[in-house]
Amino acid sequence: MKTRTAGRGFTLIELLVVIAIIAVLIALLLPAVQAAREAARRASCVNNLKQMGIGLHNYHDVTGSFPTGHLGTGWNDWGPLVMLLPYIEQGPLYNTINFANTGAAASPGNALNVTAQVSSINVYQCPSDSDRLTGTGSVNGVNKLWGHNNYSGNAGNAPESFYDNNKHGAADGVMFGINAGKPVGVRDVVDGTSGTAAWSEKVKGIGSGGNNSYDPMTPSSSVFALNVVSTGAGTPANPYLDAIPNDYYTRCKALNPVSATLASGAIAQGTYWWDGHPETGLYNHVMLPNQISCNDSNVNDAAASTASSRHSGGVNLCMCDGSVKFIKQTINPVTWWALGSRAGSEVISADSF
Repeated sequence: MKTRTAGRGFTLIELLVVIAIIAVLIALLLPAVQAAREAARRASCVNNLKQMGIGLHNYHDVTGSFPTGHLGTGWNDWGPLVMLLPYIEQGPLYNTINFANTGAAASPGNALNVTAQVSSINVYQCPSDSDRLTGTGSVNGVNKLWGHNNYSGNAGNAPESFYDNNKHGAADGVMFGINAGKPVGVRDVVDGTSGTAAWSEKVKGIGSGGNNSYDPMTPSSSVFALNVVSTGAGTPANPYLDAIPNDYYTRCKALNPVSATLASGAIAQGTYWWDGHPETGLYNHVMLPNQISCNDSNVNDAAASTASSRHSGGVNLCMCDGSVKFIKQTINPVTWWALGSRAGSEVISADSF
């Protein structure tokens, strides 16, 4: 009579070894998967900016200039992303907007425009960034999140570039407040369209709408309080300090984000896609990419509204010729400032950014 022998199974040690090998393989594979996903998100971000670059030139072909960065004051604050809508296949949304200067046409929740205000536009969202904004507007009794944005127009390289309230010639970018000067076009970009920025990324803020909050992430979306010095003789040897980046850059960079005071007049970044304030539709080239932002606690005044992204090491930048470049956060400050001005007569080497 034959005896039946039981089949040999895995011992506990062998099973643990197999599990350990699988865990090691997963640990090796996950970073590669995450890197591949981020590469796809970054490519999508680049594509968004390319579409915005094409839209910018289509707008220019029709109007002869680039969009105004900030149309008016008293909550008639339409920004450049609104003007771009018909040229990025968003004409129907653009046609719903009532631009009548009522003094509050662009205010959040305005009955004439709230439907557009709660619309989310895919081209204006970078997929690498998370959305932690919670403010809502009511449409027919239903609360909906405001439409947010990750991209902003370049106002220049000076803290007063957005509005140039002191009339010191600080609005040296391509999109800024209409009170700072007339809209500019390709003819005004004497530094060359391939060496002058048009659009950049900015990470979204945190909290409910118009409240600037402390953001512990790196880069941070927080805006810190810092007054602007406007002294100087306005000469090449002694320029107005609100019309150049140097002084404000040094003082903003020296702030400690843990202990610095939050700017009370700032809007949480990216809260209102249609708005033309420094925290929303505009940015400038005072601070280097992914550094902190500062302003003097007044949304209609001077600031360092900084380009930033969740991509490792820098930001995507759309130039005035429509090309998109990845700019490292370690770029030389002088080169970064030169990319922000349209007519600074700076000479920028192609390998310097």
